Amino acid sequence: MRHNVFDSMPSNIVSDKANVFADFLQTAGLYDSMKISEDNIQDLILLLDGKVRISAYCKECKEKRVFSMKPYIHFEDDDTGCYSQKLSEEVFRFQKSSILENTLSPNESVKKQNTAWKWKNWQIEEVSRVLVFQFVCSMNERHHLDYIVLTTDNSMTKIGQYPSVADMTFPELDAYKHVISKEDRKELGTAIGLFASGVGAGSYVYLRRILERLIYQAKTTAGDAVNDEEFEQARMAERIKMLQGYLPEMLTKNTTIYGILSKGIHELSEDECRKYFPVVKECIYQILGMWECERRKQADEIALNKALSTISSSIK
Repeated sequence: MRHNVFDSMPSNIVSDKANVFADFLQTAGLYDSMKISEDNIQDLILLLDGKVRISAYCKECKEKRVFSMKPYIHFEDDDTGCYSQKLSEEVFRFQKSSILENTLSPNESVKKQNTAWKWKNWQIEEVSRVLVFQFVCSMNERHHLDYIVLTTDNSMTKIGQYPSVADMTFPELDAYKHVISKEDRKELGTAIGLFASGVGAGSYVYLRRILERLIYQAKTTAGDAVNDEEFEQARMAERIKMLQGYLPEMLTKNTTIYGILSKGIHELSEDECRKYFPVVKECIYQILGMWECERRKQADEIALNKALSTISSSIK
């Protein structure tokens, strides 16, 4: 979303819109990059100004929490001593002055020379080369979530995070412990760990193996409802379609996940694999989530039937 640089700095109200840089910090693997452009510079200014909240798992609380951060402050020295500045205001002022300079230039050739857009000027080049975004848990200010990025030219590269992606994702698997095998739990953790370490294609090997086993697990549940011979002769995409009702509808209508994983292993670049990892991982979570909902429903029905039976026996 492009920012109108002739407006004043954003208000003190925290932005309630999705922020592309906050999303990048949360979902990108190590050494993934994204472009900083005129279209998303407002999001970066809002993030630097402490006006973005994120929802994430808190390792210490062991719950999902809302995290926020204070405005990004940097310090400078001059003849009068050391003083602090909000980096968001520095970026905002530079963007505003750049637009004004190009707009008001009477010479068209001068305007063309100034069209090479940059998000920062030389004065803040060094202080913004490595940025540390320090988010604080809303329930306990001693609980932190830190992201480190390297900015070069007009791009941002994620070079660090604590707690790691793996630390924050592994607890999510506990929600599916009743419907996932120990082998799949271990290999899904390995895939997440590889992604957290910046490995793309290698993580897809584990995700594809897990998906294959989950599909066969769904076939076992389906039993005679799906013909064994037809199932074995079918391609994986066709098998997924056959298991309608035993796999999430989202997957049976979009059977490309297996092809994406196979292509990731054999053809896609590491950057592409890392980019798509959160989506394909979520597909596996969809399957586990569906089965967990069904398990809970059955458990609730059993408990309710038992309770009704006890009541019935006591009032006879």
